[in-house]
Amino acid sequence: MGKTRFEELARRLAARSAELHAERGSAPPLALVKDPAEEPAEEPPSRLPDWTSFQAVDVSERALMMHKIMVIANTHGWQIAVTHFLMTKGVPYLSDLTTPQLDDLLDRMHGYVDAAEMGACMHDAMPTT
Repeated sequence: MGKTRFEELARRLAARSAELHAERGSAPPLALVKDPAEEPAEEPPSRLPDWTSFQAVDVSERALMMHKIMVIANTHGWQIAVTHFLMTKGVPYLSDLTTPQLDDLLDRMHGYVDAAEMGACMHDAMPTT
C-alpha cells in the first residue's frame, strides 16, 4: 500500500467517524493528523504586545461622565434608567448624547442615589434593588 492509499483510508475513516458522532451528538475522537513535512514553516513564538504602541484610554470629561453614569447604574441595578433616557433622546448609545445631555443624565443618576439613600420619593426615582 502506498502513502496516498493510507492517506485516503485515514480520510475516509475520519469522515465516517465524524458522521457517526454527528448523528449521536458527540465529538469525534478521531481526527486526521497532517504530515509535519506538509505544514508551512512554523511562526516565531508569540511575544507580549508592545504596550507603548496602543492608544491611551479615553480620559476625556465625556468619557468620565459616561463611566460615572454606568458605575451608578450597575451598582444599583438601574440600567433601565439609562436605557429610558437614551430612548427619550432618540439615540442608541451613551456616546451619541451631547455633553449637556450626559451632564443631565449624570445629575439624574446622582439624584436617584440621593433619593435611595434618604428613602425619599422622587416622582421619577428608580426603585432600589
